[in-house]
Amino acid sequence: MAGSPSPLAPSRSPSPSPSLNTSPEFIPNSNRNSRNIIHIGGIPVEFPYQPYGTQLAFMNRVISTLDRAQRDRHCHALLESPTGTGKSLSLLCSALAWQQNQKLKNISANLTHSSSKANPEAVTDPINHGGGFIPETQPSGNVVTPPPATTNAKKEKPKLAPTIFYASRTHAQISQVIREYKKTSYRVSMAVLGSRKHYCTNPYLRGEDKPVVPYTCNFNTILTSPYRNVHKVKGHPSLRKGGCHEVHDIEDLVKIGQVVKGCSYFAARSMAQDAELVFCPYNYIVNPVIRDAMEVDISGSIIILDEAHNIEDIARDAGSIDLDEEVLLRLQTELGQLSLNDGMTYQPLFEMTQDMLSWIGRRKTALAKREFQHYFRCWTGEKALKELQEANISAQSFPILRECAKKAIKAASEAEPYIAYLSGMAATTLEGLFSSLNYFFSGNGIHAYDYELALQRFVKKNEGGWINTFSLWCMNPAVVFKSIAELSQSVILTSGTLSPLNTFSSELGVQFGTSLEAPHVIDVDSQVWAAAIANGPGNYPLNASYKTADEYAFQDSVGTALEEICKAVPGGCLVFFPSYKLLDKVSTRWQETGQWSRLNAQKSVFVEPRGSSQDSFESVLKRYYDSIRKGTRPVSGRKTRGKKFGLKSGNTVE
Repeated sequence: MAGSPSPLAPSRSPSPSPSLNTSPEFIPNSNRNSRNIIHIGGIPVEFPYQPYGTQLAFMNRVISTLDRAQRDRHCHALLESPTGTGKSLSLLCSALAWQQNQKLKNISANLTHSSSKANPEAVTDPINHGGGFIPETQPSGNVVTPPPATTNAKKEKPKLAPTIFYASRTHAQISQVIREYKKTSYRVSMAVLGSRKHYCTNPYLRGEDKPVVPYTCNFNTILTSPYRNVHKVKGHPSLRKGGCHEVHDIEDLVKIGQVVKGCSYFAARSMAQDAELVFCPYNYIVNPVIRDAMEVDISGSIIILDEAHNIEDIARDAGSIDLDEEVLLRLQTELGQLSLNDGMTYQPLFEMTQDMLSWIGRRKTALAKREFQHYFRCWTGEKALKELQEANISAQSFPILRECAKKAIKAASEAEPYIAYLSGMAATTLEGLFSSLNYFFSGNGIHAYDYELALQRFVKKNEGGWINTFSLWCMNPAVVFKSIAELSQSVILTSGTLSPLNTFSSELGVQFGTSLEAPHVIDVDSQVWAAAIANGPGNYPLNASYKTADEYAFQDSVGTALEEICKAVPGGCLVFFPSYKLLDKVSTRWQETGQWSRLNAQKSVFVEPRGSSQDSFESVLKRYYDSIRKGTRPVSGRKTRGKKFGLKSGNTVE
């Protein structure tokens, strides 16, 4: 077995790969906190280590993409770099360096413009204006009137540079990126967007189940107004040490909220309005419903979507909706009650849900059998339009319904006291439905062919009773993603596995002006040993096929082989199983035979909890990492895609 791979150490300075076209100028700098400065495209980029060739190429492409986007209004990029090549750090340093350079350019331009206005003689040739006399077209007695003031009560301060949105799949991955950001010398105003359940500091809600929190938050924040002391959280000294912006994560803001009795959730949202760097999960960017609810403005921004290999599925999901008949019934009940006080807003929506329920009632008896206790039917294009018209949702009625929905959703989000409004669950249902319908009817109905209208009738496992589900499925991710690309200045998709790159342009409906497929930074010959081991101890075949996986001889051989590997290899050991079923079988067998105890004698064993929440999985990983710091430990599991393991955390992967 080979030893652990070498880290990205500052002392090592390999040459850029000859296959990569990079032309940055590297200048070691020992005077600024041991940072290095690399000039790329005329922009000084501060990097915490001496960069690898792959990282230089990566930063080169980021900066050239942003330069072109600034010049041509839009430019998007597909950047692939293998996991472990310092992709996140390269993204942050290059994007922030470009942003800071853009700020300096605009500040300089503004100062020059202000100076010109204050002292026009300095830049105006008096001969061209009648030898110094005031031109007849501008009489000296007249005062130049300023343009009329804007009617908007809220004036937005013009930004000196585009906001950078850095999005990843989960909050855990965002935390990893923020740890990378801490390594850089850049400190800009930042925000981390998250859900109420992640940010809640209210002791009256923290004891409740997490799914309850979003739907009771608005009501409780009104009753306990101190929990909306946003300014106390934003202005806490720990966020601005020495006048500089400090790097913080969700947990840091929650702790501050608990100390000052302020709402960290609303503080994070408020901070995001003026932040230069915003971290958030994918759906805060891709899903228009969540984007509007969180007041995320991506106009003219730079959007970085990390681990974006499944962005097509995410975009399709953002444009789709599944609504159970029971959910529609509850929504109808609420709308009916509210229409008694505000018929103009809620009566059209009440009638719409009533017509949808009637349509489900008529169609559910004529579905085709798909499998046991599952009936299904779908429509697309003109047929889907016709079916929706039968539910009184048409291209003509939709604009009116959409305006009513906007008013209802706004009233629910503002949650003014003594005014009746939709519950959180009902408002979310309405948002999701109208988001999908909005995409469906956009473009004068051309997207009707990109959707499937479906009705399902099935028995849910372990619950009993028939469930009827109304679905509107987006089949073309370009319907959702194209609008994001058009709104933003630049979208940068990155991952370790984007290939083949050419499919993204056609799937997402966007032209990507920049692309990169970077090689790995490690030396495959000396730092990695890969092998397929056909037989275990005793020469028994290690064949995990359906026929042999249940045999004790196979399970025992796998356990013995793993024990021998753990004896020889330092650091962590990751073991992947093809299914939870096999993982459970071998774990049970090893506990019965004593193999489990023998493995534990070599390294502590951790097993991924089956069917658990993300929090439970993260808890197991935390205990795994804690044990790595104390010694050499393995981990057994399979739910690890997109998870970053440190150098000692995964010296062996099986």
